Amino acid sequence: MRKTKVTAVFIALNAEATLENFINSFPKKLVDEMILVDDKSSDGTYELAKKLHLLAYQNPVRLGYGGNLKRALRLALARGADIIVDIHPDGEYKPLCIPKALAKVREGADLVLGNRFSSPFSPLQNGMRIWKLIPIAFLNRMDRFIFGPAACDFHQGFRVYTRNLLTRIDFLKNSNDYLFSFEIIAQAAWRRMRIEQVPVETCYRGRKRGASLVRSIKYALGTFWVRGLYLLARAGFHSKLFKA
Repeated sequence: MRKTKVTAVFIALNAEATLENFINSFPKKLVDEMILVDDKSSDGTYELAKKLHLLAYQNPVRLGYGGNLKRALRLALARGADIIVDIHPDGEYKPLCIPKALAKVREGADLVLGNRFSSPFSPLQNGMRIWKLIPIAFLNRMDRFIFGPAACDFHQGFRVYTRNLLTRIDFLKNSNDYLFSFEIIAQAAWRRMRIEQVPVETCYRGRKRGASLVRSIKYALGTFWVRGLYLLARAGFHSKLFKA
């Protein structure tokens, strides 16, 4: 039997300052391949990735968060990945969660999400701004009601995908922006795929600390659109995201 191939994908934008420390702390023995896709950074992210012996690609034009992740997932699948670990190389998510996430996949999970809320105020203690925490908690409560209680944190960036999941949903139809990550969870729920979660430790720092206020509002509004399409699909009105 063919050995299960585990690939880590790192989608990067101006990550030169954090990339080397991230790679030094990454548990390389847990994966068979590491792919970095640089979204046309204005710094030396791509050149540094090659020096660090990563399988590095650079987009000729900026594709956006979702567009870049689509390319990374397609590359990993084309290279034979069975399990794909998606973690940001900016150090926001600590890789200590990876062994537990891989164990969940080996127990039958199709999609594993990180959970920042091991205690209610953990994100605040790790640097999240309170203006993000309150709406995220509200959205998570709504999502648990709609999609089921398998996960607690639907709006974070650490994921582990399986080939089984990615070949059963049309993730290429998803947004090229941050909304991609929420759409793929909704698609997994639509296909009744098994979703699990593991605790994830975060480190929010610097001026940006994730998406800006404007992009966060745009993302939050977009999630309501996705929920609406999901509920319509359950009622028999399908769309490009939720096909029959």
